[in-house]
Amino acid sequence: MPDASSTSGDAPGESTAVILARMEVKLDHALANVTDHESRIRVLEDHVDPRTTDHEGRIRSLEQAKWILAGFAAALGGGAGSLMTKILGG
Repeated sequence: MPDASSTSGDAPGESTAVILARMEVKLDHALANVTDHESRIRVLEDHVDPRTTDHEGRIRSLEQAKWILAGFAAALGGGAGSLMTKILGG
């Protein structure tokens, strides 16, 4: 397909060369955008939210607090049961 700006005196391969040059420019532009897009994705993937990095630590602290609370409840329950036995059992 000849270029619209070509004249009848142009060499037959010149319009193809112009088309190929335009295609090459477009391809270079597309590849540059892909690389830029990939780098933006990498930045987003590498971003670490501090709230999610210490997830294991938060779970451990909650579990530790649960067991401490269970220990206090058992001690208080045992003490209350012993006290009630002494009061009621006489």
